[in-house]
Amino acid sequence: MTRKLLSATVAALFALSSATVVFAQTTTPATTATPAPATTPSTSAPSSTMPSKDEIKTARQACRQDATGQGLKGQARKDAVKSCLQQKYPVLAKRKTCHDEGAAKGLEKKALRDYVKQCITAS
Repeated sequence: MTRKLLSATVAALFALSSATVVFAQTTTPATTATPAPATTPSTSAPSSTMPSKDEIKTARQACRQDATGQGLKGQARKDAVKSCLQQKYPVLAKRKTCHDEGAAKGLEKKALRDYVKQCITAS
């Protein structure tokens, strides 16, 4: 019974990871096929609005799948996922920079949130 459950779980995980890899592979060439038009609108749109949590979650999963597909482990994998996310959503990198600047100035809570919002929209 346990062996059957384990086999079913492994098969389900394999099917899920295969579907994610196929999805990641089909979307990646489309992005690289048109670098100038796709980069310009998506770079300017995220600069003023943050992506939704679901969008970030989906992008993070795709970046993790890429890193796993490349055979990366440890710190190299973490760095690859971080770099991938920053390429997809530059506003996240800008937000982190603004947050660190505000924290260094000693801002907390509401003042820090307001500073980060102002900093992101100023760029």
